[in-house]
Amino acid sequence: MGIDTLSIAKDLRAAALPQDQAEAIAAAIGRATSEGAATKSDLDRLGERIDARFEQEAARIDARFDRKAARVDARFVQVDARFDQIEARLEEADVKVDARFAQFATDLRLVEERMSARIEAAKTQLLTWLVGAIFTATGVLIAVLKL
Repeated sequence: MGIDTLSIAKDLRAAALPQDQAEAIAAAIGRATSEGAATKSDLDRLGERIDARFEQEAARIDARFDRKAARVDARFVQVDARFDQIEARLEEADVKVDARFAQFATDLRLVEERMSARIEAAKTQLLTWLVGAIFTATGVLIAVLKL
């Protein structure tokens, strides 16, 4: 925004100041306002520079965020892979435990079958011995009675 120093000088002369003083005062006002004041175009350029700087910083922050997010995503992939490995190992262990229990059940059935067979054999032997003992006792009793 420019200052009309000629208009200021005329106003000062109209107020009864000598022309050289009025011109000097007007020139000083013009210099002071032109050197220390920003024009609209100055402010527009400053706004453009600030906008450009904000865009640069936003782009830098976005890029940094994207790098960090990529690292986090990569870490999640690693963790997921580790969980998959652990899950696979647990499944293997589960299969092994199931196989062990199946083998234990088979072994237990075999022991039970052998024990049942031995019990049956013992029953048969006991019955045979009892029948033999009964016949022997009966024979002895008959022999004693005949005497």
